[in-house]
Amino acid sequence: MERFLVNLSLFFVIIYFYKVTKKGLHILQLENYYLDRYLSWMKKHKALIFRKMSFVIFLPTLLLILSFIFKNKILVFSFFAFEILSLIFMILKFKNTPEKKPFVVTARVRRMYFTYLVIFLILITLANIVNYKLILLIVNIFVFFSYFFVFIVGVINKPIEKIIRRGFINKAKKKLKDMTNLKVIGVTGSYGKTSTKFIVNSILSQKYNTLVTPESYNTTMGVVRTINENLKPIHELFICEMGAKYVGDIKEITDIVNPTYGVLTAIGPQHLDTFKTLDNVKKTKLELIDSLPENGIAFVNWEDPNIRDTDISKKAIKYGLSNEADYYATNINSNERGSSFDVVLPSGKKIFIKTKLLGKLNILNIVAGVAVGDTFGLNEDEIKLGIKYIRPVPHRLELKQNPNGSIVIDDAYNSNINGANMALDVLKSFTHKKRVLITPGIVELGDKQNEINEKFGEKASESADFIILVGANQTIPIYKGIEKKKFPKNKVFIAKNLNEALAKMGEIITKDTVILFENDLPDNYL
Repeated sequence: MERFLVNLSLFFVIIYFYKVTKKGLHILQLENYYLDRYLSWMKKHKALIFRKMSFVIFLPTLLLILSFIFKNKILVFSFFAFEILSLIFMILKFKNTPEKKPFVVTARVRRMYFTYLVIFLILITLANIVNYKLILLIVNIFVFFSYFFVFIVGVINKPIEKIIRRGFINKAKKKLKDMTNLKVIGVTGSYGKTSTKFIVNSILSQKYNTLVTPESYNTTMGVVRTINENLKPIHELFICEMGAKYVGDIKEITDIVNPTYGVLTAIGPQHLDTFKTLDNVKKTKLELIDSLPENGIAFVNWEDPNIRDTDISKKAIKYGLSNEADYYATNINSNERGSSFDVVLPSGKKIFIKTKLLGKLNILNIVAGVAVGDTFGLNEDEIKLGIKYIRPVPHRLELKQNPNGSIVIDDAYNSNINGANMALDVLKSFTHKKRVLITPGIVELGDKQNEINEKFGEKASESADFIILVGANQTIPIYKGIEKKKFPKNKVFIAKNLNEALAKMGEIITKDTVILFENDLPDNYL
């Protein structure tokens, strides 16, 4: 009978673990499987990890320990009764919260689930052939520390993941080596890199067969996957976005793809929680430029003071908004419907551009695209045709119309202060409408986070008529900035989550309202 109860208990443990660790795996996935970042998340979310419900397991654990000491059968069966009832209670009470970015059961996740299964099969076997009380005591500790169990499995799987990762990288390297005529253009920067990547691709594709890393694929394995799955012999150019959260991340990508050309869009205080200092950000972004061969060309944003302060030894083509740059925009006219401007080439020739893209940053990104296109030999008509086909990158200053006539500026995927400030300028330009801002603020700014978000709040108070902040703790610095500018308190609403923010938005908007969604933090930040 005891053996049956042992296995029944372990059966319910496995079900509970599947439900709880799915959340942990989702967070690990959102953290790009960085175990140190997962540990940091755990430290910030102790209330979730040690939720009150998990303390229920303490009573059966205590009964189990007492049955060890006194060897009393009543205590043993009392333990099993409370253990099974506690597990059923926790399984029924556990609720999966809605996911903003859905959990994807990738091959890596399946391997982690397989490791779970192996661990529990070992425990079940040991429970049936040795002292089951000791095994159940270990299992109950696992139940209480279930989120930490995800970390343990990640550590166990790390060696095999390294081997698998190396295999995919070697496959990508071989594929690139076999394509001797392929030219690679790397694109990086603290902000603007995804939009610039697609603009460059839209222009160059008018003359060349191009492949571009999709969506926000900018990690090493995202780039490798693009190469292995999508690169074909017909491709002449590979436009590769390169992201980074640690020093050396971009070098790891450049060592694989060996770019001849590089576009550096900006250097700013991004991911300071991992980079720690702006100098480390600068060093990492310059890994792209440093990787270029002697005949390589770097396209650099000359409006960025952090780029101007660097020593770029490679041949650099400067783009910007003044005649200090080689390619620059002039005669700029911007409003809520888009922009028109001239791009002046080094020859002095001007190309007139008209675009529906919003904001000064997108003007800079288009100038970068013109600089690359001209360097690659495209004529004016080809460049203008490429720009004509440019569409806003989803969730990056994307203009949408609501059924009731109100306008949405979707900047949900933006998470940097420069882009956020530009988005506020765009919102401010809608002078004849009621302007609503919905934001949780900017993250990953290290010890600068409060200071930068407070300044963001100050600027928001000058750009919006009504502000909805998402997350009470997350947005305290923004609220301080709003208060500093004496913004009306009755025009600020602090929502617990995005759903509550949307409900409030529904109460206040009319057909004459424009709503800016500035940054939509995924589950690992809220």
